[in-house]
Amino acid sequence: MKLGGQPPPANVLWRKHLALLVYLALSPERTRARDHLLGLLWPEKPQQQARHSLNEAVRRLRTSLGPERLMSRGETLTLSDVALTVDALAFQASVAARPGEAAALLRGDFLEGLHLDDAPAFEEWAAREAGGFRARGAAVLVAAGDDALAGGEPGEAEECARRALALDVHGEPGVRLLMRARAVRGDVSGALAAFHDFTARLAADLDEQPSSELAALADRVRSRRWRRGVGVSLAARPEEEMPSPLVGRETEHREAFGIVAEGLRTGPRVLVITGDPGTGRSRLLAECLDRVALEGSGVALATPLESDSDAPWSTLRSLARGGLADAPGVIAADPEALGLLAALVPEWGARARGGGALRGQPDHAEVGGALARVLRAVADERPFALAVDDAHWADGASLAALGAALGELAGTPVVLLLCTLHEVERLPRELVRLRGEVGRRLPGATVRLGPLGDVELRRLVEALAPWAPEPEKQDRLARRLALETGGNPFLAVTLLRGLEEASTLRGDVLHWPPRGGTTESPLPISVPNLVRMAIVARVSTLGEADRQVIRAASVAGLALEPELLAALVERPVAAIEESLTRLERDRLVEFDGRRFVFPARLVAEVVQSECLTPGQRELLRKRAAVELARRSDLESRVLRAEILAQVAPSRGAYEDAVAAAQDALTAGAERSARRSLAAAQRALGDTPSPDPATLEDLRRRSRGGGGRGGDKQSDGAGD
Repeated sequence: MKLGGQPPPANVLWRKHLALLVYLALSPERTRARDHLLGLLWPEKPQQQARHSLNEAVRRLRTSLGPERLMSRGETLTLSDVALTVDALAFQASVAARPGEAAALLRGDFLEGLHLDDAPAFEEWAAREAGGFRARGAAVLVAAGDDALAGGEPGEAEECARRALALDVHGEPGVRLLMRARAVRGDVSGALAAFHDFTARLAADLDEQPSSELAALADRVRSRRWRRGVGVSLAARPEEEMPSPLVGRETEHREAFGIVAEGLRTGPRVLVITGDPGTGRSRLLAECLDRVALEGSGVALATPLESDSDAPWSTLRSLARGGLADAPGVIAADPEALGLLAALVPEWGARARGGGALRGQPDHAEVGGALARVLRAVADERPFALAVDDAHWADGASLAALGAALGELAGTPVVLLLCTLHEVERLPRELVRLRGEVGRRLPGATVRLGPLGDVELRRLVEALAPWAPEPEKQDRLARRLALETGGNPFLAVTLLRGLEEASTLRGDVLHWPPRGGTTESPLPISVPNLVRMAIVARVSTLGEADRQVIRAASVAGLALEPELLAALVERPVAAIEESLTRLERDRLVEFDGRRFVFPARLVAEVVQSECLTPGQRELLRKRAAVELARRSDLESRVLRAEILAQVAPSRGAYEDAVAAAQDALTAGAERSARRSLAAAQRALGDTPSPDPATLEDLRRRSRGGGGRGGDKQSDGAGD
């Protein structure tokens, strides 16, 4: 209690004086009848003595607090609300709308330490109030923890959970929050320990068991099946490789998690995550999916590569293989809808039970309708999330069908998450159209991840540069980060981690700018070079068998086929698969749900240029050309044309590349055609084309769609 910001006189804190003030403050209109107060606080005294005690208490309080503070009106006593602040009332006012503010007001139990042994009615009232405040406090702390978790702050969420359990030791919401917060941080053992401790406490205190929902959460945490994010599970990473701290993205993460949660509760939503490379698009997508799966919802993830944009329905097939075809509710889906989809996605063929086969060219609206019927059956079993990372490489037909399907799913708990570049000029037209419908025909929103600002970069420096503890040095480093990286989070983190390892460079950086220099003076290190050095260093720590596989993979395209790699390094396919699994753990490759891929083109480029001698590179390319010659699929032919143009430029290589371009255009794969034509030109070198008219016609046709996403289908759906 404070009076004018200072401790009040001692007589105000006398037990019954304080009890009288608190009781009036929490009474309706801060008013009570005198007779009621007599029975509450002085029940052991005769009526006349009790009334004297009340009058004496009021007199002393008026002397200390001012005569206007306690007002007598007939047989009632009122506490004035002028300049009155009651934390309990402030807590109650902010419980629903502002749980974070309410949580900050929780500083102990209600009237902790105040007991009136001679006033049992007051003791009963205080006990009831304390119980109510504990229950509301636990609920508020869980709500504040949920909000912290949505903002990407699992540490704060865990602290809220601990406080909630201290108030309600048998409350499942608190232990559920604690388990989720620890699981999201990668502390699986800690999450399970919280569950086991809670289970033991319930059994010992109440002879009860946790709910089936809490037990199911423990099962999901234990199995780690929910960890669907990009790369290896956090729990499997060494401490030095844990993700960088989430800085400057709390608002965006909270908005994204809110959209996804709303869609899984009430009906379809589309979340589009946009940003430049390195801004954290994939991390936000991964964390959304982790939370969705952790809560027990279904997840299907597709990560198309650049070559997939030329393959109609490839993204839909990836979603099927990435979790949709195996969803429990598929078995109850409309057989005709499954039959339609089985013509495009073989994984659904066994469930189709005949009927519904597509006739002629597939129409995206027809496929979208069939997909909607399947998704409705799946969502009847449990809410479901479809996610496409790098959606700018998705084929147009799948994008159009996904948009059509979402439009038919009113009231169905399905969420579509699309992670893509921001610039519209670099997107397929179907994705541009789909983005334009979000917030209009399709409920949802777009979350854009831009560069970090000065304040966020300063926070990043504080988190990742403990070797620069002085504020002045942190300011210098943050300003330099802004200039070197443009606020790109990936580049900023790479630079800071590079300086962590390259201790000899720190002094130069911290004394920037040099004497006579300006703030534009270059750093003694290059951010792109640091990225390349980090990749090379990671490769150098691999065993010889894994180094052979990653080197061979660097010349074999972004999608890594174990059979092709086995031929290149002359090892069994099973051994290649084991190596790829280890490389995934080292974050040099990723598994996108159906295949291993390089996480970025830069990784393949650095391995090929920095980790192979010219002779090794030439030998691997020649082996790849021989092996690819045995394959007839378009991607293998295009890749072989590119390799031959490098290792054996000739008239024959030129003709193979032109033939691949012609077949690509016939298939509507304009991007593959452009790759083949570039290989044809390289195979010729300075030699004039033997058929310039044909070459020019092919170039014109490959540009016919008007840029990225221009591949065409006869039904007008696009690729």
